[in-house]
Amino acid sequence: MASLSDLYVIAAPLDHPEGIATGPDGELYAGGEAGQVYRIDREAGTAVEIANTGGFVLGLCHDAAGMIYLCNLDSTPAILRVDPATGAIDTWCDSAAGGPLETPNWPAFAPDGSLYFTDSGTEDMNVMNGRLIRVPPGGGDGDVLELDKDLHFPNGMCVDADGTPSVLETLTPRLSRIVDGRVELIADLPGTSPDGVTLCADGGFLVACYYPFRLLYLPPEGGRMDVVLDDPIGIYIPMPTNVAFYGEGLTKLAIGSLGGMVIKGIDLGLAGAPLHYPAQP
Repeated sequence: MASLSDLYVIAAPLDHPEGIATGPDGELYAGGEAGQVYRIDREAGTAVEIANTGGFVLGLCHDAAGMIYLCNLDSTPAILRVDPATGAIDTWCDSAAGGPLETPNWPAFAPDGSLYFTDSGTEDMNVMNGRLIRVPPGGGDGDVLELDKDLHFPNGMCVDADGTPSVLETLTPRLSRIVDGRVELIADLPGTSPDGVTLCADGGFLVACYYPFRLLYLPPEGGRMDVVLDDPIGIYIPMPTNVAFYGEGLTKLAIGSLGGMVIKGIDLGLAGAPLHYPAQP
């Protein structure tokens, strides 16, 4: 397990950054709770606001041109597309199966240019109305995947090299792989509130837990969870929500913390799997 003393500050201050992502340019990008879209200046240790959605920016990802696709919560929840050069914002998807979105939370591109995202639904322990939605290349109305099991607040997600999505559920804590409409369990995560997940180069998964404040490693075969970083008092990584590998060989890890004003980094001795940056119309 890594030590908290190995953490370092990548950038500050940010406004409670929940989402963090590495762009095709190798730079880090994050969101804020008042609509901020940040580009991280690692050399200066600061965050530059390049756009503002006016909502609450959750997850984000990029296409081949570096355009940013983000989950935005406001009166009309949507997937928005941001031009990092100009700050221009347009809507990529604001409906699924002809109806409105409720809680778009995390997006991830597949190799074919489809954009998957979780629509978490309601934060109710007794209601399982979360959805996984696929937006075709070019954007527009999303397709709701028909699954053999209900999703209980699906949150972070990732897509592997074959285009297979894996989804975290926060309120029934587990990570599952979605294969031909089947929700196949990778690992239960009892005693946690998992929030974000990213793929490792070895096929395993790195999970950020909103509570308790820790990072978990799940091996490719699943079945168990290993604590790789733990903050029992919540000072160093308060409410870690999402993580992103960055740097040469994707061997460094950036950590977004909803409970803090900073992006921190660490070397866990793990490498990340390359992300998909497909071209889009």
